[in-house]
Amino acid sequence: MSVTVARMGTDLIQQGSLVDGGTKFRGNIFIHAEAGVVFQGLMQSLERTFPDIQVSLSSSIGDASTPDNDVGLVLLHADFASDVVDCIARCKMRFPNASVTLMIDENSPSTQELIGLFDSKTIQGLLPFSLKLDVWLAVVWLLLNGGDYYPSTIIRSMEKSHSIVSGKVPQLCNQLDSTSNRTWPVKTLTLREHEILQLLSEGLQNKIIADRLTLSIHTVKVHVHNLIRKLRAHNRTQATAIYRNSMNHHGMKPFDTTAVH
Repeated sequence: MSVTVARMGTDLIQQGSLVDGGTKFRGNIFIHAEAGVVFQGLMQSLERTFPDIQVSLSSSIGDASTPDNDVGLVLLHADFASDVVDCIARCKMRFPNASVTLMIDENSPSTQELIGLFDSKTIQGLLPFSLKLDVWLAVVWLLLNGGDYYPSTIIRSMEKSHSIVSGKVPQLCNQLDSTSNRTWPVKTLTLREHEILQLLSEGLQNKIIADRLTLSIHTVKVHVHNLIRKLRAHNRTQATAIYRNSMNHHGMKPFDTTAVH
């Protein structure tokens, strides 16, 4: 199953064609960054999460004339490279079978310049350091499976529209209903996110949802994280309340989670 989430002020996650729950990833991971404590810690977390994958960390890309075909994902620290575009090109020469994702600080002044690299498909994703570690690792799981990741916080920083900050579901829904030009947020959800949100509304936890939909718990976590951002909610409880309110208001039936995919 291949699902693409349209970018509409939310995270963009494109799930690859590998069957959920599969363990055969695209290849090893190469981290190009300074060999400090932070990145050594991330490397160790990756090694624990993906024990069958070789994870290496180096401040040097190596000799492009001797390509390494075993690497499937390059995580490049954008602020570490003096010339990001040139560094990406050298990474692709050194690791011809790998996709490149930039690890970024969302507050960096150069962040907006990196967005065009994603839009042109030069890179596979923009991975912020601000994500919680379990979500960060879940995103890496998707990247290893051929998915794309674009954080909603970057888009929000570019938007001029008013932000919703009250955190009260009735006020949120009234604000959505009062502006005809504003997109109905539930419509931006993918089929998979509808499934997960429906099960969340039934009070199920991530592990049970993962078992019910035959997904890994990492995949469920990143979908929950994504749909909470899409609905502009503060947590899963508020997301399910917004979901029920929107479905009732628009006369929609609950998503059938027993359907065959």
